Amino acid sequence: MSTLLTVVANMYFTTFTFNALQQGQYLLRDLKLAQQNKLSPKCTYATQVIGCIFGACLNYVMMISIVQNQTPSLLTIEGTPIWSGANVQSFNSLAIAWSIAPKMFSIGARYQWVTIAYLLGFIVPVPFWLMNRYFPRQGIWSYLNLSIILWYGGYLVVGINSSVFMYYYIGAFGQFYLRKYRPAYFVKWNYLVSAGLDGGTQVMVFLLTFAVAGGSGVSRPFPAWAGNPASGNVDKCMYNPANG
Repeated sequence: MSTLLTVVANMYFTTFTFNALQQGQYLLRDLKLAQQNKLSPKCTYATQVIGCIFGACLNYVMMISIVQNQTPSLLTIEGTPIWSGANVQSFNSLAIAWSIAPKMFSIGARYQWVTIAYLLGFIVPVPFWLMNRYFPRQGIWSYLNLSIILWYGGYLVVGINSSVFMYYYIGAFGQFYLRKYRPAYFVKWNYLVSAGLDGGTQVMVFLLTFAVAGGSGVSRPFPAWAGNPASGNVDKCMYNPANG
């Protein structure tokens, strides 16, 4: 009974603290981008509040519709190439895992490296900071932010990460090639195109969810071609023979 209460407490903690902090981080990120693009903080904040309220309502409607129409796929372990209940299932699993944290994450336990990683996170950036501090003429050290590198590098070892390549490719193209060799294009178009890609992706995900992927109950699959094979993995990643 006490473990069950701890699980529920962890869920409430995540809902009202972690999610709130994460949303605050997103708001600060948008404020930074708005400042770079000469938008007033009041205008940006008002837009953020409206977007949060509208997004919450829209996500609620989408969640109800998807759960009602894709229940069998969401309840299976492997899901489908489009629908999966992994995020919701991981929320429950993490709540249980952290409710018995001493048995899971203490030193000597199975997942002790989760705890040790906090200490390593403080230690790893120190040598690079020292190199930048005492060898400032070697400019490369000022560009190496280990916190960001390790954070995004972690995406490569979990889940389906075939899309990460495009993040790196577009980021390198904009921040290296355009910034260095086409500075006028960079100043005029980089952040505008970035905002367009961000907003356009979200709009297309919403439309495809209901019009194509079956979020409204009727699925309209794309034709099979080289970019959408009828069999095998859509992302062209090697299939693990151990899965049978």
